[in-house]
Amino acid sequence: MTRDELILFISRFEGFATWPTTKQVDYLAYYLLAQCGAEAITASDIAECLDLLDLRQYSRLGAYFSEEVKKKGGKYVKRPTGYRLAREEYDAIRVVVDSEPHKVHVSKQLADLVPKIQESQEKSFLEEAIRCYRVEAYRATVVLIWILTMEHMQRHVFANHLSDFNSAITALGNKKISPIVNYHDFSNLKESQVIELMKSSGVISGDVRKILDEKLGIRNTAGHPSGVNISGHKASEVIVDLIENVLLKY
Repeated sequence: MTRDELILFISRFEGFATWPTTKQVDYLAYYLLAQCGAEAITASDIAECLDLLDLRQYSRLGAYFSEEVKKKGGKYVKRPTGYRLAREEYDAIRVVVDSEPHKVHVSKQLADLVPKIQESQEKSFLEEAIRCYRVEAYRATVVLIWILTMEHMQRHVFANHLSDFNSAITALGNKKISPIVNYHDFSNLKESQVIELMKSSGVISGDVRKILDEKLGIRNTAGHPSGVNISGHKASEVIVDLIENVLLKY
């Protein structure tokens, strides 16, 4: 174990230095057990890691391990040479460790997009979506990214393709749907109608339409109470698809 290796490990986690000390301890214990092959860890092992990382020491390390061993459902089990993470805690941390690089990548993609957004309302939605994603509020993230995408595309249509879009409306022959005169007229259309009209007017391709139709379905699931879980993986998939194939292309 070297300082550089430790720094590389904690760099995978956003804000590691500001985490509660006990959470830092648990992840450093996982690092020593899973990635360094330690049979067990001791308070002095963790103290060494904290020292190498220039993190504040935890004076209750020994007591913390002992308490977690004794309490029901504790995070640690005692072994002759020290402590090991209980299997449930070990597996829970492993899932986060394995998924965190992708989460950090998506979070960075979102952050990198901020300066590219000029319209203040769009930027506000994006910044809020980033905050939601970072605290694992994935339903809210999906809804906000979808709102941002539709807002962005409607402004794109209004500024660059309004004539073609209105021609597509006229071609429908539906007297209940009027051509767009003011930007806020988009609110008279269903989102599915906006997507279809963007396709029929040549604003977007058939492939982009498929992406938007699929993500609209996920947004509808996320935006209403249901038993369907919106996982971090699913939220990441929605975000990456909409950013790379819609927001950055139009």
